[in-house]
Amino acid sequence: MALCTVDDVKQTLGIEDTVDDLEINVAVEAATAMIEQYCGRQFTQDSVASARVYVATNSYLVQVDDISTTSGLILETDPGADGTFDQTWTTADYQLEPLNGIINGQTWPYHTIRAIRSLYFPQDYGQALIRVTARWGWASVPTAVKQAAIIQTITVFKSPDAPFGATPFQDTGILRLRSALHPTAAALLTNYRLDPVHVI
Repeated sequence: MALCTVDDVKQTLGIEDTVDDLEINVAVEAATAMIEQYCGRQFTQDSVASARVYVATNSYLVQVDDISTTSGLILETDPGADGTFDQTWTTADYQLEPLNGIINGQTWPYHTIRAIRSLYFPQDYGQALIRVTARWGWASVPTAVKQAAIIQTITVFKSPDAPFGATPFQDTGILRLRSALHPTAAALLTNYRLDPVHVI
């Protein structure tokens, strides 16, 4: 799923016709991929739950990919290290973090699971013994991320007009092509970067 829409980009550029819709859509998809790769996380929400396996940090903690909602969340472990996830945890056995799904006053997805009762996360020489079924991603795209996507989309969309790396535009000023993200987009994404979680 895209981080912004074709209409978002057209409104920013003041485009009212549909002549460039296909090209803008391609640019939106490219910008989305660039941003999610840059940040190491998925900002859109999966429509259905799916299972992923993880290696515990220690007996009480496991880092997971962003979980957008607790709906459909299932936590299972393989204490026998035999490939069978036969221990299903109840919601009383673990704590999702960040607490209350909030960081610095902003809604944030869960990305850490802490064991809080008698169960603990099994460990066996780096084997993935934890399986989490969830709807991955973010419940909604953060405003800063959406704005970064619009800026990056415009950069990609305008790139054919800058064959020599820089060219002036009335709407966006001087466009300079870079292998990295547009500097304003990168600045907007600073707080959202993450070293990717190791998923098996």
